[in-house]
Amino acid sequence: MDLDFFRNALDSLKDWPATIGIIGGEPTVHPQFREFCAEIAKRFPKEKAMLWTSGGRKYEACKDIVVSTFSRIAYNPHTPQQMEHCRHQRITMAIGDVVKDDKLRAELIDDCWVQRTWCPSIGHKGAFFCEVAYALDTLLDGPGGYPVEPGWWKRTPDQFKDQVDRYCNRCGMPVPMERDLIKQGFEYISPDLLDEFRSHNLRGLDGGKIAVLDLTLNREQIDTNKTTWYPGNYRGDVHEDEKAPEGKGSTK
Repeated sequence: MDLDFFRNALDSLKDWPATIGIIGGEPTVHPQFREFCAEIAKRFPKEKAMLWTSGGRKYEACKDIVVSTFSRIAYNPHTPQQMEHCRHQRITMAIGDVVKDDKLRAELIDDCWVQRTWCPSIGHKGAFFCEVAYALDTLLDGPGGYPVEPGWWKRTPDQFKDQVDRYCNRCGMPVPMERDLIKQGFEYISPDLLDEFRSHNLRGLDGGKIAVLDLTLNREQIDTNKTTWYPGNYRGDVHEDEKAPEGKGSTK
């Protein structure tokens, strides 16, 4: 994403009532990260700006502008200590593979926790109702998102339905199921989604980084799973003695 595109993206979010966040990858490695921060500061008060980061050398080098631009910093360093207890949702266990009941699947997608906490998103291919939809569009050579223009995010749910229909069935985020420790070192993937990824010649599908899991869940199993399923609270698994360094914070 270049600076002109970034400026336009920020302008399209004028009057957006919630937080404006920058995510990655690792945002601080972008060669124009300082310029990005300056553009944010021109348009939004600090209390509306948030950064997701894994830290590292680039973060430390620009911590001055990070602290002056963002009031909230989601710091996720993936240290050995964190990897022992931090759990992530099985995003590549596609709900279309796991939940065969059409009605139940629609209910889960409509109640997706990602939609309640992370969205919408803008990337180099346009505007999307969800950051996972943007990622899938990129991976699967999709048609791209909506034009990045003022108020694009004011669409109603019905007006987002084309992206929902195209991508939600390929995502595992809405499914109440077991989460996996980062230290596991591989991702579970459902069979049909793996076939689709292979048809697009995606990298990283061999060499022990993935494991095929042919899992199906019915309503009773999902209702049981819901009682102990807190997918967005992965940072809540962090031990009390693992605190963010000065100038960094975390959100839940």
